[in-house]
Amino acid sequence: GRFNTDEQVDYTIKRMIEIVTKLREMSPLYEMAKEGVDLKSVQWAAH
Repeated sequence: GRFNTDEQVDYTIKRMIEIVTKLREMSPLYEMAKEGVDLKSVQWAAH
């Protein structure tokens, strides 16, 4: 917001990048998308 310091904004941006990177590493969907798999064509099975 308008009351945040530049340092707070920079910290938040850095943390968000770290978190998104970690989540992408954990996600098989992200790997499939990177490999060019059309996720809409995947037949998902119920557990």
